[in-house]
Parts: sequence; C-alpha cells; structure tokens
Amino acid sequence: MEEPKKKTGFLNKELAIGGIKMVDIMLMTKHLAVALQSGMTLVEGLEILVSQAKGKMRSVMETVLATVQSGESFSGALGNFPKYFSALYVNMIRSGEAAGTLVDSLKRLTVNLQKQNELRKKIKSAMVYPMLVFVAVFGLGMSVAIFVLPKILPLFKTLNVDLPATTRGLIKIAELFEAHGFWIFLGMIFGTTFLVWMMRREFMKPLLHPIVLKIPGVGEIVKNINLEKFTRTLGILLDAGLTIDQSLKIVGDSTNNRVYQKAILEMIREVEAGNSLVTAIEKYPNIFPLIVPKMVAVGERTGNLDTVLTYLGDFYEAEVDEATKNLATIVEPLMLIIIGVVVGLVAISILGPIYEITGNLRN
Repeated sequence: MEEPKKKTGFLNKELAIGGIKMVDIMLMTKHLAVALQSGMTLVEGLEILVSQAKGKMRSVMETVLATVQSGESFSGALGNFPKYFSALYVNMIRSGEAAGTLVDSLKRLTVNLQKQNELRKKIKSAMVYPMLVFVAVFGLGMSVAIFVLPKILPLFKTLNVDLPATTRGLIKIAELFEAHGFWIFLGMIFGTTFLVWMMRREFMKPLLHPIVLKIPGVGEIVKNINLEKFTRTLGILLDAGLTIDQSLKIVGDSTNNRVYQKAILEMIREVEAGNSLVTAIEKYPNIFPLIVPKMVAVGERTGNLDTVLTYLGDFYEAEVDEATKNLATIVEPLMLIIIGVVVGLVAISILGPIYEITGNLRN
C-alpha cells in the first residue's frame, strides 16, 4: 500500500529567505567537525546541522544531506553551491575525504573562516567613523545650501557693494538650489548609487583595481589584504596535500583583485613550466614585497613551505589590523581640514560684504 504523501504547504515548510553569512558557514563547519570527531557518521552530523539551521542555510543543508544520502561525495554536494562554498572550501573537503582526514580539513577551514570573518569585521568597523563624518558633512552642506543660503545671500543683491568672487559664487549656488534643490539632491543620490553600481561591474574591475592599489594609505591596506589571503590560502591548500599548481589555481579563483589574479595566473604558467614558486613571485615586486619571495625561498629550501606561508598570513593579518586601527587617525585630520576650508569660505563670503558695508557707514 502506497504511503500518503506528506503535506508541504506554506505552514509546514520553513521559508528559505535571506542569505548565508560567513559566520553561518564557519559555525556549520565547526559543529560538523565536532560531530564527526565524537564518532558520528557524516549523514548523522548533517542531520543534526539541518535540524539546527534556519532560513536559507537550512534549505542548502537539506539539499546537501539529500545529495550525500543519494551516494554522492560531500565535496560534490557542496560544489553545487559555489555561491556559499568557495573553491578553497570544496577542495579542502575533497582532499580530506581522499586522505581520510575530513575532521582535520574541517578544523583548518574553521580557523581560516574565523580569521577571515575577524579581518572583515575589523575593516568594516574601521570604515564606520569616516563614513559617519562624511555623511554628517554632506548633510550639513546640503542643509546650508538649501535652507540657509537662499535666505541670507539675496540681501547682498540690494546693496550697492562690489561683492567678492566667493560671495557671487555662493549667490549663484543659492539661486540654483532654491530653484532646483530637490532635483539636485535626488540627482546626487542617483549619481552616487549608479557610480557604486558601475564600480562593482566585472568590466570595470580591471580598470579600477590598479588605481586602487596606487591610492596613498588605501593601496597599502588593499595590498596587505590580498597578500594575507594569498599566503594563508596557499599555505592551507599545500598543508592539505595539494600540489603548488593546483593550489595556485584555487587561490587565483578565490582572489577578487584583478591585479593579483593576473599575477597568479602567470605564476601557474611558470610553475607548470618547471620554475620554482619563488622565481614566479619575484617577477612581481610591485605587489609582492621582498619579504614574500625571501620567506618562500626559505620554505622551498627547507620543505616547510606551508608553515612559512601560514606565518606570512599571520604577519599580513597583523599589518591589516594595525593599518585599519590607524585609518581613523589618518582620516580625522583630513575631514577636519575639509570642514574648516568649507566653513572658512562660507564665513568669508558672508562676513566680507558685511564688513565692507559697516566700513563704508563709518566713513
């Protein structure tokens, strides 16, 4: 007798809304490692994860569990979701499955994801203060332009005084905002949104990324972020048993910056041609500081390349941490200078004619 089908209506099925954050992947990896280390099978561990997950994460893990139960490998099941599980993640799981060290691979991935998450949070927190200051200055400037200048500056038109160039300029700005203030404000928001959208397009990245690396202060932070990711990811993959060329291909796929990605693709060709990794790295002194090839040479000579690369990853993580801490102290004086210049120009433009009028009355 055929079993009745289970209801899967709206009330019986959890909605898979929202996305999956890096911290969700990290916790899933950590919990699965603990489950497998305690003696559970992979299916049992995945079943526990499904019961604990919510939203989109639950939907993904249900599919992964069903795929594994159908006979496919765990790495193959994860590979169906490249948006959430990177090439590094999938290949580390595949290597662990092949060598029988899946728990070790999960532990390495947990540490790597934890470090990436911490680094991302540090960068975001370092950008909060400059963004708040920028928004405050922009809002203050727009408020003055829309509500204050149109009320004050037209008074100078009625006076028989030779107005300074700055005052005449402010009057023109006031008239412009008085007539079209709403559309100007709307246009600035639309223009900013469109610019951000354009900068995120794939065809713009090869043009923008070399420029970003040359911006004082910001360029060094971006370089250190890419160096941290390059060295740490390469070290983890080599430690998992992958060859250098295989590891470089995965690192290249997971690298977002087009300058570093292009260099890594060239490194792959060098290594496949029989050259050493240090020889390939030395061809890019502008994006790989001298310490990287020197340390890589030591690692290749001693047979501890994975350990050396992990050390370099920790080193550049500390460099990024220090740079992001100093970012606020660098940006704050710059913002104050900009505010001071703007306020000074407005003050001179308004007070200059008033001072001239009062001088004429005394005479």
